Amino acid sequence: MWKENKNCTRKKTGIPFFVNPYYISLLHVRVPYFAIGADLAIRDYVIYTQKLVDEFGKIVAWEKEDEVEPGKPNAGGWLLPSFHNVHRRYPDVAILIPDSMGRACGGLCASCQCQRMYDFQNGNLNFNLNKLKPKESWPQKLKELMKYFEDDSQLRDILITGGDALMSSDKSLSEILNAVYKMAENKKNANKKRKDGDKYAELLRVRLGTRLPIYLPQRITHELVKILYEFKKKALRVGIKQFVVQTHFESPMEITPESKEAVKRLISAGWIVTNQHVLTAASSRRGHNAKLRQDLNKIEVLPYYTFTVKGYMENYHNFATNARAVQEQMEEKIIGKIPKNYYKEMRELPEKTKNLIENIERLKDLAGLPFFASDRNVLNLPGVGKSLTFRVIGITRYGRRILEFDHDSTRKHSPIIKKMGKVVIIESKSISEYLQQLQEMGEDISEYKNLYGYSIGETEKRIPVYEYPDYDFKTTDKITNLKIS
Repeated sequence: MWKENKNCTRKKTGIPFFVNPYYISLLHVRVPYFAIGADLAIRDYVIYTQKLVDEFGKIVAWEKEDEVEPGKPNAGGWLLPSFHNVHRRYPDVAILIPDSMGRACGGLCASCQCQRMYDFQNGNLNFNLNKLKPKESWPQKLKELMKYFEDDSQLRDILITGGDALMSSDKSLSEILNAVYKMAENKKNANKKRKDGDKYAELLRVRLGTRLPIYLPQRITHELVKILYEFKKKALRVGIKQFVVQTHFESPMEITPESKEAVKRLISAGWIVTNQHVLTAASSRRGHNAKLRQDLNKIEVLPYYTFTVKGYMENYHNFATNARAVQEQMEEKIIGKIPKNYYKEMRELPEKTKNLIENIERLKDLAGLPFFASDRNVLNLPGVGKSLTFRVIGITRYGRRILEFDHDSTRKHSPIIKKMGKVVIIESKSISEYLQQLQEMGEDISEYKNLYGYSIGETEKRIPVYEYPDYDFKTTDKITNLKIS
């Protein structure tokens, strides 16, 4: 579907829309009365609203660190080898976006406007698969990117994404993973020449960001599993200890026999699967996320993040207020909160993938929990990180809350946050507008009566399953690839 928009920077640029036959088959066509609205969390994820179409061409970048000029540091102060291939917010993590079909997606998510739609309206339509085939220059560029990571003093975690990491062909993905392995090996060897206290952080975690286990589970083939298995087997030898597929289930209705099999295959390769859920208006209804966590645990998927929808008017329909994120955290997710005396066993789960389902069920039974609430409720701030630490400092004449956010104090940030101060956000929807929307979905809004009282939020700490393993040496405090004026 294309709608011409005169505000676009290119004369005939329109808003792209596509979804594959498998995923659209999950939507209800003939709906029994007791299931009306059951598929809204899926429907609202792939079908655009008129508001989004109207805003297309005027969308601005939400995450300011993704606005990069060649040769200049990003909003976090990070110098990047390529503003097209590397995104960075934190000292210990870098996002790698390859020049391959991994820049494409299996479908276009309506809530991703601030990243993909921001790009699309400028003519960067990353779904022409012929254009996305790796060019002759890509192997050399990949070497340069790996050299950047190798020479970084704090990096210990690489997230390969896009687009979607598993949209890359098996051959392309294998080449990228082999390059990461070689880089980690070089980093480890270079450290042998450095004194304790001067050693660079070595690579500990490799992640693949993908929605294909949900959008197109048929992509998780035996050949792909073999590539992931072989990579892990040799990567363990150079000190990489955590292997994670980060996926994105939005609704329990997406857990089909096909997606279950896809997850099972990924885990058979020795990788853990974690979930990043987006708290849209439809998926923020009472009990939705609790049910999702419970069903994900049954297929050996660990909840990782619950993201408040970001952006402004282009995301108006899908936005669930930050007050609802805190309410969900305090009133629903709390029943799955993991007691600290089980943290040690939780931390060992990534290394026990062979018996993952048994270990998850055993720990849940011991702790008396209906599900593991191992995720953190957060918003991606338009600065350098994720947080749900905020307070309401005002309200507009339309009833929209003005929130003052502070950064997540539980993790390392770029030193630039000492100069940045706090981040102020005006929400795109008032609580009354949000409640009216829920009522139109058939919700009893008396169940949300405490919502107005949530005017302060605090970022949860990460549970140990998502912490980095310790080194047996002392790393340097020096930060490379950073320039703060």
